[in-house]
Amino acid sequence: MTDYGYSVEVEEGYDEAVIRTRMALRSEGFSILTEMNVGGLLGPESGPERQYLIMGVYNSAIAHRQLEPDLQMAVHLPCNFVVRETGDSALVAALDPRDAADESQISEALIAEASDALGRVLQKVVSPL
Repeated sequence: MTDYGYSVEVEEGYDEAVIRTRMALRSEGFSILTEMNVGGLLGPESGPERQYLIMGVYNSAIAHRQLEPDLQMAVHLPCNFVVRETGDSALVAALDPRDAADESQISEALIAEASDALGRVLQKVVSPL
């Protein structure tokens, strides 16, 4: 856990971290809606070859449990995963919905369910089959 959510290190490197993250997300019912590789946009201090991937994910099974359907739900329950190269290893991180969700808009049970699912994803990323 970091100040903003969860993070784990994958010692086998960036490419392996991306594969594991994709597989772990799918195993928990998440769909990857977007992917943005922004490694080259981080500025000269990060190095021109550094890999940095942002995955926008969504879990419709969790989202549909909200009492009143709301098309703005994605604004209230962020599910972005970041995979970034850190030398020979990689860091995989996700924001904890407990830290970002608007509890007046989303039930605590739903926030807890999403948070638990994200935690399981990261656990699978560091301990693959």
